[in-house]
Amino acid sequence: AKPGRAGRWRNGSIPVIGLIGGIGSGKTLVGSMFAERGAIVIEADAVGHSLMNQRPARDKIIQKFGSRVLDLTQSGEALPPIDRKALGQIVFNDEKARRDLEAILHPAMRKTFERVIDRATRQARTTAVVLDAAILFEAGWNQLCDMVVFIDCPRDQRIARVSATRGWTPEMLDAREKAQISLDDKKKRSDHVIPNDTDLSSLRAAVESWWSSAFRGSKNNRATKSTPTKSAAPKSRSKTAEPSADSPPSEGE
Repeated sequence: AKPGRAGRWRNGSIPVIGLIGGIGSGKTLVGSMFAERGAIVIEADAVGHSLMNQRPARDKIIQKFGSRVLDLTQSGEALPPIDRKALGQIVFNDEKARRDLEAILHPAMRKTFERVIDRATRQARTTAVVLDAAILFEAGWNQLCDMVVFIDCPRDQRIARVSATRGWTPEMLDAREKAQISLDDKKKRSDHVIPNDTDLSSLRAAVESWWSSAFRGSKNNRATKSTPTKSAAPKSRSKTAEPSADSPPSEGE
């Protein structure tokens, strides 16, 4: 634990769980199940999307990529928001551009995560902090976590899911995941694996089994009926759209 923080975890009495998996694996659903058990869930995607419309990140993005990444259709906005689809089309086809964007956003995102973790640890009102981030290993955010949980879902099921919910083709899914560490490597580097290859009731049972086992004999091993904090994204003055096939950063559910 940190100096001055008593407890079995690195930040004190509250564990930090990294949550990863392939795009369309059901990672967000599992995060909501953790939230039902009293966890705070930080959605890295939401944090990144919010930060890119706040200064200084917004100014740096415009300076790097130009006014072509602004959504000028938002006529009522004093500051036009970043057009994530336009920005995504740039960074997903240019590795240097993607790294430039990550260099702008990732440090600020990490500071946000650290603030949420520190506040949750000091207040000690939650069972865990869950960092839902597809690029957890790539960004080095696993260093903030006590453990990493990988949601394992077959590729055909993931393709069917993103096709139905996002209109993606298999090629779109592959292109997004190509920019990340392979799923096999992520699975090997994770501390725990929760399968999501059958139905919802089986997934709930798997989550319950893992949670009970991971926190056996701990005060963290409890469920709560209170309304949990689902996302720790900072507020933004500009609206952000739902994730699309082209919207950055390189995350996925």
